[in-house]
Amino acid sequence: MNNRLRYFLGKRPVKIKNVNIYSPTIDAIDDIGEIQYNIYLAVATFNKEVVFKNLFNLSSENYEEIENEDAYELFVSIPAIRDVLKNALCFFTRENVEFDSILFAYVANNQVIIDKENYVEVSNVISELNGIVEEKNKSVKFKNKKAKELYEKREKLRVKYKKNTTDDSLGLKDILSILCNADGNGVNVFNVGQLTIYQVYEHFERLNIKEQHTRLLRVWANGYLSKDDKLPEWITKSKL
Repeated sequence: MNNRLRYFLGKRPVKIKNVNIYSPTIDAIDDIGEIQYNIYLAVATFNKEVVFKNLFNLSSENYEEIENEDAYELFVSIPAIRDVLKNALCFFTRENVEFDSILFAYVANNQVIIDKENYVEVSNVISELNGIVEEKNKSVKFKNKKAKELYEKREKLRVKYKKNTTDDSLGLKDILSILCNADGNGVNVFNVGQLTIYQVYEHFERLNIKEQHTRLLRVWANGYLSKDDKLPEWITKSKL
């Protein structure tokens, strides 16, 4: 993330190749609806698993058949996804984007903005501008085939468990409400819509860190922490 300051200020877009990519404001998301925004985000970040499992209800077994296929080629080969991707790019670039079947690329202002060569870079920037931070996959070495099969089975169970336990997680509205009610940040119901989605998630992350520090500080002040316990530092680097 080389553009963290630009993401934080939210004044200017990030330029990739021939196009500017924006972090949408809360007002812009509200204009199209949160569900439509999430669909655009999943498609524009080439999240194959979300698109095929959640949107197309593809079974895990059938998804495994396409799991290793190139995401760009797969998306543009399916008319329904190709059209949604075009609309998603229009939303995130604020340009009139069209798909060129000859160039096999998306174009705006007679210039290629995204194709098979740069779609990963573009999707990474869109992810970052929308507050998505993915942990880098660590390469795992296996002693034998059986160990690999057990690992993959465990990972599938972990993902399934995570999905089943996030139903009560905070939604966007809840996060915005918390920011509006937090003391001293100047955010209220009348101006929160002007924040970009990146700013919302970044501010909320910092608020969480600071809140943990404040709560434990009271515990420490009353002598309830042992000498080995340390207060979490809130003046630290954020994930976003």
